[in-house]
Amino acid sequence: MADVLRVEGLTKRYGGYTAVENLSFAIGEREAVGLLGQNGAGKSTVIKILCNLARPTAGQAWLDGQPILGLRSGAHRRRLGVMVEAPRFYPQLSGRANLRLLARLQGVPPGRVERMLDQVGVAERAHERFDRFSMGMKQRLGLAAVFLHQPSLIVLDEPTTGLDPVGRAQIHELIANLGREHGVSLLLCSHHLPEVERLCQRALVLDHGRLILEQSLGEPSGIRAVDQVFRDIAERLNSRQESP
Repeated sequence: MADVLRVEGLTKRYGGYTAVENLSFAIGEREAVGLLGQNGAGKSTVIKILCNLARPTAGQAWLDGQPILGLRSGAHRRRLGVMVEAPRFYPQLSGRANLRLLARLQGVPPGRVERMLDQVGVAERAHERFDRFSMGMKQRLGLAAVFLHQPSLIVLDEPTTGLDPVGRAQIHELIANLGREHGVSLLLCSHHLPEVERLCQRALVLDHGRLILEQSLGEPSGIRAVDQVFRDIAERLNSRQESP
């Protein structure tokens, strides 16, 4: 299985602070991988580097075999789809108009807009203004935008923030279905372990910028191992706070 994303020795320092240290991992074709860690563990820095919004201090990443640092912005955007928490669109435009505008900017055929609106379940209300959408509808339109240009890799950062349990379950099902149908790979950043267990085959856990666990999630013991790592981190932090 070919690697859609490969990261080797990725390091990012801000002055004397190391946000990511010697990080290496790969994501194969049609594979879904969870990137986990407490706040400040380095997840956001990794995403910024993969999106070409930050340059690493050392190391490199390859997307579809091409070095990310060497990719021109247009080529990079065509290969990558990203949604960070709440999607952002023009509030006064309809859902359909927002997606059509994005399609024109990306050189996507207009017919694909209607297909994606239908696939994410907002076609019947796509004529409404975006600022009148519910949180769940906004997330659905965001997913339509992420998959619109048929990227190789999808990066989702906390895609169910602000949703109730039913809305979260619906978005989980939608992400899984879209991933299978479009044949993309997924990097999912989440604090919600059941979400990672539902959507991913592997989990990567960061702590202070370092990869401390790479765990298959094919068996129930997999997510328990991830949970135990976080329990160990919490106990370590608690013991430091209790020390005189």
